[in-house]
Amino acid sequence: MAQNISGKLDSLFIDLVKNNEFNGNVLAAENARVIYQRSFGYADAEHQLPNTRQTTFNLASVSKIFTAVAILQLKQKGKLSFDDPYVKYFPDFPWPAITIRQLLSHTSGLPDNQIFEKPYQENPNKIYDLNDLIPAFKNDKRGLLFKPGEKFGYSNTGFGLLALLVEKRSGLKFQDYLKKYIFRPAGMVHTYIETPLVPVADPGRAVRYEFLSYEPDRLKRVDSVKKDRIQAVILGAILGPDCVVSTTHDLLKFDQALYGNKLLKPQILQQAFEPAVLNNGEKAIMGWANTNSYYGLGWMILCDSTYGKVVWHSGGDPGEVTVFLRNITRKQTVIVLDNVTHRSLHPQGVNAYYLLNDGPVLTFKKSLTRAYADRLVKKGADAAAVLFNEFKTDTAHYYPMNEKELNAICYDMLDDGYKTEALEALKLNTFLFPDSWNAYDSYGEALARAGKKEEAMMMYKKSIAINPGNTGGKNALKRLEIK
Repeated sequence: MAQNISGKLDSLFIDLVKNNEFNGNVLAAENARVIYQRSFGYADAEHQLPNTRQTTFNLASVSKIFTAVAILQLKQKGKLSFDDPYVKYFPDFPWPAITIRQLLSHTSGLPDNQIFEKPYQENPNKIYDLNDLIPAFKNDKRGLLFKPGEKFGYSNTGFGLLALLVEKRSGLKFQDYLKKYIFRPAGMVHTYIETPLVPVADPGRAVRYEFLSYEPDRLKRVDSVKKDRIQAVILGAILGPDCVVSTTHDLLKFDQALYGNKLLKPQILQQAFEPAVLNNGEKAIMGWANTNSYYGLGWMILCDSTYGKVVWHSGGDPGEVTVFLRNITRKQTVIVLDNVTHRSLHPQGVNAYYLLNDGPVLTFKKSLTRAYADRLVKKGADAAAVLFNEFKTDTAHYYPMNEKELNAICYDMLDDGYKTEALEALKLNTFLFPDSWNAYDSYGEALARAGKKEEAMMMYKKSIAINPGNTGGKNALKRLEIK
């Protein structure tokens, strides 16, 4: 039976690789026995170095479970209580009603990384760390997004505050605390924290990549993409929500350390696996693509309990997409680590769990927009038009063309020098969405970049007629008229 399950898991991930939806390592285990493990793709595409079992990966938000375990350990030692207000430990924190429990469960109402927008504009070369969090909150004029405990609102900054609290109550740097009280006791010798301010030389760490939006089988380094570089570097030293690096086997050791009570007493850990309750008595819930989950204290709890109680966490940043899933009823574990931004991978991790239990898998539609763009770049306008006409009514397998998605892909094409292809796709966008002022505006900009002044002016005029408030289009039209 294990061989049959292993074969099904292999088919799942091979299919994902063939469709450019996975590049990394996967491990599935039951009762600590590895049932399936395999590495796919490159850790370093430029040098054609493959991913191996020893490859280390940035864990993205799977890092949050380690922050949660650290807080639970401090609670176990009597150094804090979940319902303590955060200001008890940091009196200059601007919102006295927010509790540690609300930070752990993303129910605090705190704004996220947008608190650094203004500081970044004023000093774009600064790398922010934990000590910048409270000053940034104090200087941010937007206030809370909602009343603490009122609803669920994912907040990376809240987990940064928790890391700051770990430092305050333990007297250790956050990375030193995790190493001493979590990584070493669990036997995780290949796990560490790495940031621009805490660099670690590790030749086995996977390079982080984005795929080209219009050609998903080609990769580009995250640090070569401006918008990703800002997130990966400028905010990449905020410990707590991110920054842990590990391997599939080290995460399996962590999994077993939790079962073996090496890190926490069972009654303390169990509290993390109970859904947070909002002010109105409802459970805090999050999720997407049929993977709806409650949120506990740093852990997600899958709503579907058909095969047991599943506690898990997913992670996603530029160049890192991760899943760490534990069926604590049947002691099953699924670990998926990817060093390419394949955002659709999270539900596939849940599919691997379903296959472990010989259950039906979730099915997902493909993006016709991306399929069209890929065909356009590789085989030209006629081949792309044929693909579009063949699948535009196949709603069982494809999402219909999406205006915003195609528009964004076209700008990537323009920036990378594919002007002819971008013009073709933006033209199609105006045919498909004739009432969209933005479709004409973007087509006008592309025409202007291509030196087609008269055509560009016509498109801008069409856009402004639909949306007289299109100030950007009006300014662009004036510039063209002056030339």
